[in-house]
Amino acid sequence: MNPTSLSPEIIQQWRKDGAVCLRDVFDQPWIDLLEAGFEAAFNNPSKLSKDYAKAGQGSFYTDHGMHRHIEQIHDFVHKSPAAKIGAALMAASRINLIDDHLLLKEPGTENPTYWHQDQPYFNFAGEDFVSLWIPIDPADEQNGTMRFAKGSHLWGKQFHPVRIGLGEIVDEAEDFDGPAPDIDANLDEYDVLSWNLSPGDCLAFHGKMLHAAYPNSSKDSRRRALALRLTGNDIVWHVRSYAPTEIELPDLKPGGPITCEEYPAIWP
Repeated sequence: MNPTSLSPEIIQQWRKDGAVCLRDVFDQPWIDLLEAGFEAAFNNPSKLSKDYAKAGQGSFYTDHGMHRHIEQIHDFVHKSPAAKIGAALMAASRINLIDDHLLLKEPGTENPTYWHQDQPYFNFAGEDFVSLWIPIDPADEQNGTMRFAKGSHLWGKQFHPVRIGLGEIVDEAEDFDGPAPDIDANLDEYDVLSWNLSPGDCLAFHGKMLHAAYPNSSKDSRRRALALRLTGNDIVWHVRSYAPTEIELPDLKPGGPITCEEYPAIWP
């Protein structure tokens, strides 16, 4: 698939369903660059890194903001087709990078990624928000591929944040519209989307899309991925009580544009 010319059908599917699987949008050199950056970031953790797994029970490791200190991640963010994919999906004239998020589930890690939306974790308001989930390893139900509640970005709800690897409610966050529904206990009430992925594919989903991921119950299959959060034209600054990737807030005006050193415009 040519990432610079997504079909009208794919774009309409993203708008209607809230999530799409894009096949073969990153050539092997991009995956090689991403893998090198991932390993460099893993060996040089930031203050935001954490591991949700209990000792001796695998590893669910995450970190944020690697583009600031890992050259390969910086180059992938700025030069790969990722920003063009976001622009095509949102019909945006400008793409800002909000976050890059390293995600690792080692074999034998029973922590799922609990149901949540991305947007309530960030200091922004608006609709032009897409997350790209880019696997480095093949991903399936056994080692931790993602799951989506189809159409949930259109429910008009923003749910209370949880700690994604533990499922614990974040007490310091505002209530929003209460906790996310218990999708897994009521699967007959929801249309849950999921895809098996190969390196080169990516999942694109709306910032208000309710999503989760399986644990890595495999014996020998790592699950490494990079999630990029990208915003378009209508996103404005809106400070929340809980924004876990913020170390120091930029001096931005409430309701105003977000482009700054912390949230650079990466396209065009």
